[in-house]
Amino acid sequence: MNVELARPAYLLLLGLIPLWLWWTRPRPERSLLTAHGEAVASVALPGLLGTVIEAAPALIRAAAFACLVLALGQPQSVRSYRESVNDGVGIVFALDLSTSMLAEDMAEGTSRLEVAKTTILRFLKRRSDDVGLITFSGEALTRLPLTGDRSVAAAAVTALETGLLRDGTDIAGATAAAGGLFRDAPHRSKVVILVTDGAHNKPGLAPAQAARAVAAHGVKVYAIAIGAASDDADTQKMETVLAQTARITGAQYFRATDVAGLDRIYAEINRQTGPRPARLVKRTAFTSIAFVFVIAGLLLLLAGVLLRGSRWGVLP
Repeated sequence: MNVELARPAYLLLLGLIPLWLWWTRPRPERSLLTAHGEAVASVALPGLLGTVIEAAPALIRAAAFACLVLALGQPQSVRSYRESVNDGVGIVFALDLSTSMLAEDMAEGTSRLEVAKTTILRFLKRRSDDVGLITFSGEALTRLPLTGDRSVAAAAVTALETGLLRDGTDIAGATAAAGGLFRDAPHRSKVVILVTDGAHNKPGLAPAQAARAVAAHGVKVYAIAIGAASDDADTQKMETVLAQTARITGAQYFRATDVAGLDRIYAEINRQTGPRPARLVKRTAFTSIAFVFVIAGLLLLLAGVLLRGSRWGVLP
């Protein structure tokens, strides 16, 4: 442990101490330094001890002033240490809540939305990362900022339902909103898992522009298209947009037509985005110890006052 001064310039005030001692030095023509005579012989302190006691009040006050100057310099103890840090992986789910997610073509009697929710919950049980949640249809909405609380994340996913937002499919808005949750985030790996069943149909920001924006901040977007296979124009447009978004961000595009396929996709994402090993980070801790010098200075001032009031005090 080392001691450093945050404001060392204040030490220049210590140069006033010699000037003050010289200015206030005892002068025989001005002061009665030591009582003489038989009447005080029993209490007089001759020799070196008497000289020291005569000089003690001034020296004590000088030491008190020095302590207060050091306190103004803000002394602090500096301790360096290494800490094991696991930044982990930050994962944001962007889930489509458009009315088309009510279609029951991935499992009998179960909508696409319910399939998406249950597979997300199974995926979360395998992970210990911070999780966030974005929902979108005709607009994007942040439902859960990044959190490490698994119960809160699971409850947020379970409560999702269609009809909460304007209908449509705003993939660009969902990508931008999901990437925005990583602003100032400490995670070394930032992952967005975007799940949708429709083609982008919102004017304004293009999906490719949103993808480039989040990619510039190190965010990868794993895009998943769900629903029964189809060759219509909207499906082809959706696949093109999702594949482009994944490619721009350095991730991967997937297509799931049933529950088993979606589980396999999450298993692959889990493999590609597994936990990162911990790393050692050098930390420096600063602790102010100015109060020690303040207390020492006040005690010295008190000692000086008591000494001047004692039988060995110096007059004036």
